[in-house]
Amino acid sequence: MTEQEHQERSFVKDDDMAIIVCPSCSAAKTISVAQFRNAPHTVTVKCKCSKTFKVLLDFRQSYRKPTNLTGIYAMQPPAVGGGIVKIRDVSLTGLCFEVKGVHDIKIGQKAIVEFTLDSRKETKIKKQVTIRSIRTNAIGCEFHQDQAFEKDLGFYLRF
Repeated sequence: MTEQEHQERSFVKDDDMAIIVCPSCSAAKTISVAQFRNAPHTVTVKCKCSKTFKVLLDFRQSYRKPTNLTGIYAMQPPAVGGGIVKIRDVSLTGLCFEVKGVHDIKIGQKAIVEFTLDSRKETKIKKQVTIRSIRTNAIGCEFHQDQAFEKDLGFYLRF
């Protein structure tokens, strides 16, 4: 990807406001993006420094950090199965993992996912999840809401 094709990302807050930061001069501007709420959007922005750049508006509830962590999963009854997974990304509310080969995972099923953060503390994370999306071998999961906030995970996502 060339410098001209590089795309900035802005996480949209609950009030539909996004902070756009110029990659050239670091000038920041807060704008309303309510009109783009129901679909992924990329907007072209021209800064006061004359730099034009693209910004992807991200409406996720939580920032998702890309990862390359190894973990394991175990489906909860009545579903069966489990194995080694690659954690592709993680957020405060869920994660996406990738399985190898054929699987029988279905949306709505429950599982336990365990992995170790690649942080200095190497914190072990064990979460109950509900399967929310399936894209071939990429499985999107939501953490059960009855579980306490994981401060080590929150710290890991900030850095």
